[in-house]
Amino acid sequence: MHNLWRFDPTTLRLFISACDEGTFGRAAEKEGLVPSALSKRIAELEEVVGAPLLYRLQKGIQPTPAGLCLLQHAKHVLGEITAMSAALSHYADGEQGHLRISSNRSSIVQFLPQDIRAYREAHAGIQLELHERTSEELIDDVSGNVSDVGIGTELINAEERGLTITEYRSDQLVVVVPHGHSLSERCSVAFSETLPFNHVALHKDSPLYRRLDQAARLAKQKIKYEVHVKSFDAVCRMVEAELGLGIIPRESISYIPGVELVAIPLADEWAIRRFQIVTKPQAAQSKVCSIFVEFLRARAAGPLKQAE
Repeated sequence: MHNLWRFDPTTLRLFISACDEGTFGRAAEKEGLVPSALSKRIAELEEVVGAPLLYRLQKGIQPTPAGLCLLQHAKHVLGEITAMSAALSHYADGEQGHLRISSNRSSIVQFLPQDIRAYREAHAGIQLELHERTSEELIDDVSGNVSDVGIGTELINAEERGLTITEYRSDQLVVVVPHGHSLSERCSVAFSETLPFNHVALHKDSPLYRRLDQAARLAKQKIKYEVHVKSFDAVCRMVEAELGLGIIPRESISYIPGVELVAIPLADEWAIRRFQIVTKPQAAQSKVCSIFVEFLRARAAGPLKQAE
């Protein structure tokens, strides 16, 4: 059996060209070679095959039966290589691929679903995989190649891990209280003014929990927590039951018929939270990843920003 690796695509292409043109001279001119170089490549190919591939006639060349067999297979092989190259180019160009995303809950609850939906409509060939993670976990995911993109808040430490941070969106923290609460008529509320009341707490791994805890310590006070839950929806349900007030992003408030919740903007400067996108440096990103990040940035800068 012949060594298949010696049937290289270039030599096969030269053989096809020789058969199509009918002379070494015309084939060499077409391929940008001198006739002797092309003739030598065909002779080496005949040596590999172990049989003559061309009849050398006075007025040109014609394929032998072995040559006709090789010509048929060579055209098929080069056709498959061309098709393979075209298919792979879609991945290189970012038209097809697989993108892994790690995102914190605030992003998922507020604006990321709409942005992902718009992205999928514009890039149907990309398969997306989204996982909810804390901001610390998503940095680990991107750094450890578990995810291609991370989206969260307070990702400054990502730069220390050699990752790139891109600004994305922002949100407004609000104080959520039942209708009739003593704060419900206020236009805005300072965080310190909420501390005399019971609070409903999110899980301790959330950046929001830590931010509120830090703000309380700076005020030299403690937050009075009686209820600890894991989701914004659960916070709203606890507030409805008058088990405490909640501090959550405005767009994450969930309402149910017949129950009126009041959202009061938190007046503190830190109540505007910045969301970032974290990725590997540009040189280490796939084309799919780069296109996705630019898409999110364009969406954040567009009209939908007003909806935040």
